[in-house]
Amino acid sequence: MQSEDIQSVLALMKRHGIAAFDYEHGSVQLHLTLGADAEAAATASPYPAGASDPETIRSPGVGILLYAHPANASSAPALPRKAAKGEVVAYIKTGLTLRSVLATRDCHLHRAVAAEGTGVGYGDALLDVAP
Repeated sequence: MQSEDIQSVLALMKRHGIAAFDYEHGSVQLHLTLGADAEAAATASPYPAGASDPETIRSPGVGILLYAHPANASSAPALPRKAAKGEVVAYIKTGLTLRSVLATRDCHLHRAVAAEGTGVGYGDALLDVAP
């Protein structure tokens, strides 16, 4: 990978609000992260425009929905339950990658909208919440 390639990736990350990028091919490994300003832009609104709903936690990506980490032998905590802002409430699995789904505020998780193991798209409703 050439310096020009890395600069192109950085420019794309900035343009699209991507805070972290990992690339691996053979013996080449690249991990890029942008500073706090880009990270704040990437996390300010992780959902499509108009999809933000304080009563629903939505999918930040595309993949298979998991309510417990696959390496964890126990199942996901039963609902309803409390969740703190920033707490991992689910995972989206895409290939070998897991993306955490975080509670956007302190809340009570009432009901799973999407079933464990189903495919979800960007912005799909996952959990109903209340303050």
